[in-house]
Amino acid sequence: MNHWYKWAKVSAKLKEYFLKISKIIFYSKTLSIYYKITIKDGSKNMFKHIEVLTLRAFFLAKGEGKLPPYLGSTLRGILGHCIRDFVCSTPKVRCYQCNLRNGCAYAQCFCSPGNEAGAVNPYVLHALVQDKLEWKKGDVCTFDITLIGKITERVGLFLDALQAMGERGWGVSRISFSLEQVVDPIRNTLIFSGGKTWMRNMKPYLLDCEECPAGSILVRFDTPVRILVKRNLCQTLSFDSLVQSMSRRISLLSQAYTGRTVQWDEDNMIKAAKKIKTVQENWRFVDFKRYSMNHNGNKLNLPAIEGWALYEGDLTPFTPLLEAGCRLHVGKNSTIGFGHFSVMYDR
Repeated sequence: MNHWYKWAKVSAKLKEYFLKISKIIFYSKTLSIYYKITIKDGSKNMFKHIEVLTLRAFFLAKGEGKLPPYLGSTLRGILGHCIRDFVCSTPKVRCYQCNLRNGCAYAQCFCSPGNEAGAVNPYVLHALVQDKLEWKKGDVCTFDITLIGKITERVGLFLDALQAMGERGWGVSRISFSLEQVVDPIRNTLIFSGGKTWMRNMKPYLLDCEECPAGSILVRFDTPVRILVKRNLCQTLSFDSLVQSMSRRISLLSQAYTGRTVQWDEDNMIKAAKKIKTVQENWRFVDFKRYSMNHNGNKLNLPAIEGWALYEGDLTPFTPLLEAGCRLHVGKNSTIGFGHFSVMYDR
């Protein structure tokens, strides 16, 4: 009887022990499933509510002169002046002081007044011609402008502005350019050529970024990138810094220009991103300056870096975010084309 009591007591303890173990295993599996759903499935099709439209413009030089080696700031300035000429009824009033700013197309695209989601603009530029100083008659300037969210509804205004850019002199040399064609490079459709416009091809499409298997990726920036951590410029880009910058930018754009909040677990996403290793990289510092009438000396310093990095790890869950980043850019000053990159996968 005494032996039976001892055995029963031991059995009860063993039963309690195994019960605890089973709970731990179940909890771990649940966490693992939750973690995978949060990171993997959480990024799938998360951007389908964001409409985008890319216009590729071809301009023909009618004169000769010099332009900056990086054209993003120049193109944004000319485009902005053209749009403001079209829509602004109070040109002597600064946007942030104007009572009409909330409904003004220029203010919404170039100033983001009163934007609760932060100072993000609903478009990005990408100049396909870089490091060209001397321009001669017959040279072609090509650049993309991608409209994001509700601003795609104003594509007609942007097309008018592109045509008006040909009536303005570009740069200090005031080089004359004429708009030759505008196409959609994603769908390979014609939008404008020879004075004719194909309105049916000016429809936006959803930012549909599918997941693809990847264990290694090469991220290469072909324009300067400015990612700040605690207000300091990143001299190199760890994968978690890249992911955090992309996720925050897309969240701001979604909230500001679609009215919807992207639902993802950023904390878990960053934890997973920290496990990705940088196995090779090459970065160089870019001491970029641009003209600005609002700063001392009319110069604005925008220090940046340019280069590439090879990352390894479980990268599959991050591929939709990377594809979205390729379209929407990453980091600061994206509107003038900063933060444009391409991704090469190992599979």
